[in-house]
Order: sequence, then structure tokens, then C-alpha cells
Amino acid sequence: MTDICDFAKKLVMDCGDQLRQKRRRSVFFVREKTGHSDIVTDHDLWVQQYLCRQILQRYPEHSIVGEEGMCHAGASRWQWVIDPIDGTTNYCQFGKNYAISAALLCEGRPVYGLVLDVEQERLYEGDAAAACTPSDCRETAQEGILHIGFKTMRDFTCQGADPYALAEQFRGVRYLGCASLELCGIADEQAGVYVNSHLKLWDFAAAYAILHSRGCSMAVAALSGGNYFVCAYRSPLLYQQCVPFFPREIRRKLNENGGDTFHVTDL
Repeated sequence: MTDICDFAKKLVMDCGDQLRQKRRRSVFFVREKTGHSDIVTDHDLWVQQYLCRQILQRYPEHSIVGEEGMCHAGASRWQWVIDPIDGTTNYCQFGKNYAISAALLCEGRPVYGLVLDVEQERLYEGDAAAACTPSDCRETAQEGILHIGFKTMRDFTCQGADPYALAEQFRGVRYLGCASLELCGIADEQAGVYVNSHLKLWDFAAAYAILHSRGCSMAVAALSGGNYFVCAYRSPLLYQQCVPFFPREIRRKLNENGGDTFHVTDL
């Protein structure tokens, strides 16, 4: 694992350096995918192609899945899951608060993750196998910050839950628009809880390994259309305070996990 981790760190950092310069020096082209709020740029495609090319040169037997499409189906038990630019809207509008996210899975479970805050040159790294003791944090919702976005609040409402009642339990509510950085913020004690009803695997796989290496937790439920409900938290107490406010179907799916907080059945 050490060789793979060293390779991955250098690869992501090198890619981040180049992307940061591309953002400043070149014009990028924006295309809508499913609508005006779901976009991709030619820089997203460049990052994914760059990472895939380097990985396959080193590990041709590995599989790779990226946000912008399957890169390679290998015969190995190892699989890379890549989000080339997490927070593409932030990348386009502000030039900050975006990340490169790369996870290494073994037989379907994240074992290692990297999330690079490109503009801050801050690399989050986590080895799930080296997970530390779960946090003994006793922070309550009344003392904590909740990260939740408009689309999740809309989904909660459509499913008969009250997202405003959940939000009112917390000292404050924030939303950054970059799932991987918001998730890593849990490990950095910038937030107590992160809730999202419509993530894809590449949005959270790397952060899963990072959070578990820091003693934090993540509850995941597979939904339709390749989406996942994700709740990341610093302490079980915070999670227990949130669960009653989740939609009934989400609670049912989480109860079926049998204690496995990474309950992904279809990669």
C-alpha cells in the first residue's frame, strides 16, 4: 500500500498544480449535462484524462471510474474512483472551494482517499485501515454546525420530512457547494454534521477513508439512479439527534445497514 499511496499523493498534487495554472491562464468551456445547475468544463475532462492515463501506466490491471465516465475496467480487485473537479460551479464562478478527489477501493470498499483543496494547496489524506479510535466528542446539535444544501432540503420536503426542523436544532447552517471539502471539514472540526441526499460514489468515497482515519463516521444508504444518502458526523450523539428528522424511507434504509456505515451495494 505504501507505494500506491506515495504514487497517488504525488499524482494528485502534480495534477492540482497544473489545474491551478490552467484556471488562471486559459479560457475554459462550460457545457450543461442535465441542466443549468449541473455543468462540466473541458478542464474537468482534462483532469480525469490526466489521472487515468498516469494510473493506467503504473497499474494497468486496476479499474477506474470517474465522474465523467468509466475510464477502464480492469481484472484486479483494486478500483480507483475519481472526481476530477468537485465543485465545478465554484471553479467556474469563484476560482476557489473546489477539489480533486481520488479514492482507492479494494473489493468495493474505500481503503485510501485523497482530497486536494486545489487553491489552498491543502491535501487531506486518509487510510481507512489505520482508522483511529472513534471520536469521544460530546458536541450536541445546539453547539454544532450543520452542512446541508437546498436540493437536500427540497428532497426532504418531497418525502414528507421537515428539513427546517432539522436545521433549527443546530447553532448554524452552512453550504459550500463542494461535497468532498465539506466532508473533510467534519474531520477538521469545521462542522458537526454533513447531510446530502443525492451524492454519487465519487463525491464521498475518498472522504470516507479520510473521515474514518480521523475517528469520524459516515452513514450511507444507496438510493435509486446511482445516488446515495450520506450523513457524516463527528460523534454518535450528533447523528442520533439528526436521525428522527430524516425521511422515513431513509431511516428504513439506514436501519438495514446492520451497523455498516458504508452500505454500498452497487458500485
